[in-house]
Amino acid sequence: MHPNSNLALLGLVSTPPEGAGFVRLNIDDLWVLVAAALVFFMQAGFKVLETGMVKKEHRSSIGAKNLLDWVAGSIAFFLVGFAFMFGDSIDGFLGLDYFFGQGLDSGKILIFFLFQLAFAGTALTIVSGAMSGRTGVVAYFIVSLITATLIYPVFGHWAWGNLWNPDNQPWLASMGFMDFAGSTVVHSTGAWVAVMGIYMVGPRLGRYDAYGRIQPTKASDYAYSILGVMILWLGWWGFNGGSTLAFNEDVVKIILNTNLAGAAACFTGFFHAYLFQNKKDVIEKIAGGSLTGLVAITACCNVVTPISSLMIGALAGVIHNIFYVVISEKWKLDDPVGAIAVHGIGGVFGTMSVALFGQEELLMHSRWMQLGIQFMGVATCFLFTTAVSYVIFTVIKKTIGLRVSPIEEKKGSFVGNYDLEVGINEVDDQTVSQVSIRISDKGYNIYSVIEYLSISQERRKKMVAEDRIKYMDESGGIIPPLVAVRQLGMMLDSMKDEATAERDELRNKQTEYDSSLQHVSSLQSAMLEDESGLKDLFGEAFLIFKPRKKVSGDFYWFKQISEYKILIVSNCTGMGVSGGFLGMLGISLIKEIFSNNKLLYPDKVLKLLDKKFDHALRTRTLSAKLKDAMDVSIIIVDELKQKIYFSGANNGLLHFTASGLSEYQGSKWPVGQTPDDDKAIFTREVISYLPGESIYLYTNGYYNQVNESGNSLGIDSFKAQLKQAHKMDIDTQQNILLDDLHEWQGAAEQTDDVLVVGLKLR
Repeated sequence: MHPNSNLALLGLVSTPPEGAGFVRLNIDDLWVLVAAALVFFMQAGFKVLETGMVKKEHRSSIGAKNLLDWVAGSIAFFLVGFAFMFGDSIDGFLGLDYFFGQGLDSGKILIFFLFQLAFAGTALTIVSGAMSGRTGVVAYFIVSLITATLIYPVFGHWAWGNLWNPDNQPWLASMGFMDFAGSTVVHSTGAWVAVMGIYMVGPRLGRYDAYGRIQPTKASDYAYSILGVMILWLGWWGFNGGSTLAFNEDVVKIILNTNLAGAAACFTGFFHAYLFQNKKDVIEKIAGGSLTGLVAITACCNVVTPISSLMIGALAGVIHNIFYVVISEKWKLDDPVGAIAVHGIGGVFGTMSVALFGQEELLMHSRWMQLGIQFMGVATCFLFTTAVSYVIFTVIKKTIGLRVSPIEEKKGSFVGNYDLEVGINEVDDQTVSQVSIRISDKGYNIYSVIEYLSISQERRKKMVAEDRIKYMDESGGIIPPLVAVRQLGMMLDSMKDEATAERDELRNKQTEYDSSLQHVSSLQSAMLEDESGLKDLFGEAFLIFKPRKKVSGDFYWFKQISEYKILIVSNCTGMGVSGGFLGMLGISLIKEIFSNNKLLYPDKVLKLLDKKFDHALRTRTLSAKLKDAMDVSIIIVDELKQKIYFSGANNGLLHFTASGLSEYQGSKWPVGQTPDDDKAIFTREVISYLPGESIYLYTNGYYNQVNESGNSLGIDSFKAQLKQAHKMDIDTQQNILLDDLHEWQGAAEQTDDVLVVGLKLR
């Protein structure tokens, strides 16, 4: 007897009528429906996470856009998207069933639809966070509709089109592409749409200064962000666990793997930021690291072991931290919530992890074959999504505009009230660096000054007459039109005169340059130590010093203080007069440091030299664009104790002993470009030696020399030359190096200043 028979007799359980066509739902269906609810709850998690990350002025707008994501996704996916994604396949490229809800006529397919709808909503929400703070609501709503209608469903069909109809043969899935719960299908798809959106809409006002350096922004409330992470973490149990589409024993293992990956990613994300990234943006990195681990495990949680899940999560946390910096500081993509690093990079890593960490017996192909197919799926998603997104954003930008007005962006208004622009504080002591143009009643675009001046004069006049232009400084401050027009007029005059001025400059340049070279060369010769003094100080020593022109950006300096012997070799940015100027400045500063005959450890010398160099050139501000710097190697030799104290600033030291070559690299930062927040950037090496061993200090000019074919000599060839010559007498070594350099160079010009110093220790 059925377990519920007695209850049915009592009238507590209803039984379906005979022949009613009733489809009985079971525990599998109930689990998928619960999982769908958990995935939908992730919408709240995204909202809370993003609300905490953005500026307080933008909290309301991003919350409203999260809601609009779900609205757009629900409508578009029901009417069209589900049909494209899961309908009967046309040659494995597109589904063509279930349009406008036709055929969604039973509980089972409706449950499947709701589960897939929740996934589509997740992909859309990724875009809202990445583009927050400056995107127009109408433009964003259009993007959400098209993503839910076309971008997500089409790629989704290629990878998942056989989930509901097993007879479908979608081309990626048929090849064996595996993405269990959507590291690529959901997360990377949303991220690549966001990448195009960020690129097209531009950064928030004031996010980067005139030199492209990132400026700090204050998050609204990190407590909200951490709460958002926890909500998302819970939702991920349904996201991955529900993707079984059945309640079986795999569900628990999948949820365990999901949890372990998120925990490991949070752990490594924290300690990597704490130990290796100067404790910068730690909260953002533990939040983003956790989510990157969860994204990464999404593709492979059904084919990996718990130990592998820990490894995937641990790597994901570090990967997130690295790309968090690269995306914002190197690629200049303004992503307020870090969505690209989490969902884009994390999705790629997770999809590749199917092959890298998956149990081979559970893969569709051998491990290396699977790796190639996974890469094909990742690349296809990137190319298809970015191409379609670029077209969409371009059309929107040219028709209605992508951005809100500068005033709306600063005030954080949602749908905008253009009357707010009346009475805004204007500044007249700043320089125009960007121009906001109202494209329509619904949106604006931001242009750089050069882009704006490239627009035809007639069109600019028309936009000014229609009051569609706002001139701004780099932080978004509005500049009065009369002040801005005067500045732009001067810029245009400068651009018109540029060709003439350049021609005149070229006529006079050679004469002036030759004169300045001769003058600076005389000054530099007076400041450099006499070469013969090197042998007087160290005994067996040679010096190869060959400026590319009459003046060298390389320099050397040596001195004895008490029983200690000091030798410094440096390579400055630039050649000729500019390099010679920096070289003479460096010599002057070094002499100032040692002027009282007080001996300092070499790392202390570099730290003091960096400070003085910074003060002399204002490299953090005025000269930052020029990137003035010096690569420096310093040794202090104590012959009584037979020890060398070495420190380097992006410059090394070679030490040949009886057992072979020892190489010391020094710090990766040159003097003049050290990070402001690194207190111990220069390190000190203590090297013990025996009499007769050789050491070499050098700059990069020798091994960067090219031959007639354009190939550089290379550091490895330089080391090989020294390895053969270091046991010979010091003069022979010098001759060998000079002859080899001359033979390699042939008829080619000297490409850089050359400086090599060799010592036989005693």
